[in-house]
Amino acid sequence: MSVKHQAPRGTRDLLPDETPLWRWAEAAARGVLERYGYGEIRTPMFEDYELFARTAGESSDVVQKEMYRFTDLGERQLALRPEFTAGVMRAWLESGLGGRARVHRLWSAGPVFRYGRPAKGRYRQFSQLNCELVGSAAPGADVEMITLFVDLYEAWGFRDLIVLVNSVGQPASRRAYGERLREVFAPHREALSADSQQRLETNPMRILDTKDEKDLALLATLRANNALPTLLDSIDEADRAHWDAVLAGLEAAGVRYEVDHGLVRGLDYYTRTAFEVHDRSLASQSALGGGGRYDGLIEMLGGAPTPGVGFAIGMDRTLLVLQQRGIQAASGDVVCLVAMEGTRAAATALARELRREFTVECDVEARGFSAQMKTAGKSGARFLVILGEDEWARGEVALKDSRTGTQQTLARIGLADALRALTQETWKQGEAL
Repeated sequence: MSVKHQAPRGTRDLLPDETPLWRWAEAAARGVLERYGYGEIRTPMFEDYELFARTAGESSDVVQKEMYRFTDLGERQLALRPEFTAGVMRAWLESGLGGRARVHRLWSAGPVFRYGRPAKGRYRQFSQLNCELVGSAAPGADVEMITLFVDLYEAWGFRDLIVLVNSVGQPASRRAYGERLREVFAPHREALSADSQQRLETNPMRILDTKDEKDLALLATLRANNALPTLLDSIDEADRAHWDAVLAGLEAAGVRYEVDHGLVRGLDYYTRTAFEVHDRSLASQSALGGGGRYDGLIEMLGGAPTPGVGFAIGMDRTLLVLQQRGIQAASGDVVCLVAMEGTRAAATALARELRREFTVECDVEARGFSAQMKTAGKSGARFLVILGEDEWARGEVALKDSRTGTQQTLARIGLADALRALTQETWKQGEAL
């Protein structure tokens, strides 16, 4: 019989054998974020449509093609969040966070939504980890954000990392650069994709962010002939000084980087530094995520001019790479209780007691001893606790460690202490490694 209902296209279920790796990655990220001094902020999964349309830019692909927009029962125009930053800045303004401290370090994690063609590792509902440093215009804030990004990926086991960086300047320099691009692309209009022909009218810089093979071929030809101007040629003296300081900071921090003149990012609120982090071992799919500075965003939302810088990491893509590399989350030491007819009630009470500290599996179907032993063998549990009727009457249980193959009989009252000692010994051995 066919399944009546299926997950919507572009979404997926994470099953119990998949979620341990997610929990491990999330826990590793939390550790890094806490050491950097970032605090978690949680915002709604939907906001006013205008919030995203205004900040992302009406001409952006996010607004034009990817936004999940809807009208609610109160006739309000809402949208599922396509990214975190706009909502976080809305919350920053609404809650008055700016009046509590000059600089805020914030992070968020959860689902975001964009309508696009689903592919391996690419979904319409996907998970992001998002970080923001609000309140500092200093180049050091950009450097901290990039080093945090790299350190998160190194905590997940990535090593061959390189940061691509560019400066997208300020709105005035971008407008001037856009006019120069129009002049360059105008004679090649027919060689552009339909989308890029439209971008040529609305925002020529977006052509540099294209994924279309036809556009990429033209860009490669123009660069080969030194016919494509760079944004760095259009930025003013202050932006140039900021840019030079960011590069010096990355060198001081030991972060590998390359300048990528085609890196412009896809949202209108970016200013000055833009960056992406890549793992070159992934070849054409090397991009892991990116971010940049957005000094005009809060002012765009009605607040006082406030600088900020941030990034977003696509967790689905990250976890896919980890799975492909065979990385698995270490499972905890599970205790499996096996009871006999006369010790079933005792096993139920013992399981509840031990579950205050340990992960415990216990039969709930009143199955026979041999069936329970078979299940215990398949479960992968490290510890097997057997509640024999005679042993229990003497106040004893049998404890088997499947990792070492050793078995011992010990007093029932000493079981928790024995389990605690064995797990702590394993932890110390792992720490020594």
